[in-house]
Amino acid sequence: MIEWIQYAILLSFIRLINIFPFRISLKFFSGIGLLLYLFDKRHRNVALENLSFAFSDKSNAEIKKIAKKSFKNIGLTIGEIARIVKEGKDFINNIIEYEGINNIEKAIKKGKGVIIMSAHLGNWEIGALAIGKKWKFNSVVRPLDNRLLNEFLYKIRTVFNGCVILKKNAMKEILKCLKRNELVAILMDQNTSRDEGIFVDFFGKKACTTPVIAILTLRTGASVIPTFIIREDAGKIRVIFEEEVEIIPSSDYRKDIEKYTAIFTKIIESVIRRYPDQWLWLHRRWKTQL
Repeated sequence: MIEWIQYAILLSFIRLINIFPFRISLKFFSGIGLLLYLFDKRHRNVALENLSFAFSDKSNAEIKKIAKKSFKNIGLTIGEIARIVKEGKDFINNIIEYEGINNIEKAIKKGKGVIIMSAHLGNWEIGALAIGKKWKFNSVVRPLDNRLLNEFLYKIRTVFNGCVILKKNAMKEILKCLKRNELVAILMDQNTSRDEGIFVDFFGKKACTTPVIAILTLRTGASVIPTFIIREDAGKIRVIFEEEVEIIPSSDYRKDIEKYTAIFTKIIESVIRRYPDQWLWLHRRWKTQL
């Protein structure tokens, strides 16, 4: 019953807000993000603590400004996803720009599959749809606890050529996709458990990080393309495909996994430093300790 109530409230709210012009609805959702910052003390404190650590050279005022924008980004992300319910595929066509398409085309021509290495930056959900619009695309995701909401989001995620791979026991399906020379997106910027991750440097502090991308590329020869979804403006999003990461295996497999996991993490950190207000700072990235 609770799942049905949550689903009904969300759907009714989306239909109501979509009555208004897109720019107006985005201002509303930006305000929702700000309210989240003001009233969700627990997540606000996590974000402020993370930012203070990552940018120790910044003042408290600067830290709070970035945190507020980060929460507003969450609101805008929800607002843009909600708009897909009304406008569908046309919405993606109107708000997306691509950069570095040649990088991903060259990787596809190698025929060993492509790993899209990404992070919870900008609007990662819209970015997945934009990539699926052009290529056969698979996203590794964790299902929502609410079954109805999860089915709702699944429909949105598969609007184009997108397929969803559930995070639990995903390796077998990922290998099949790479063998078919498809794209597989993995977001590797969140904390993981000690038994599943390895510790690499992230903003000067050891963070437990999934080594799955390093394992996959070393095992299969799949190309790794760092890809980031950057919000240029409210309602305008740029999908950036960076140059392929050069992978040169050595005779020490374990050291290679650690080496390339650290390299991938450093790439993510560099992009977050350029767009700190678009990353998900409310996540406890350093939760698992050495």
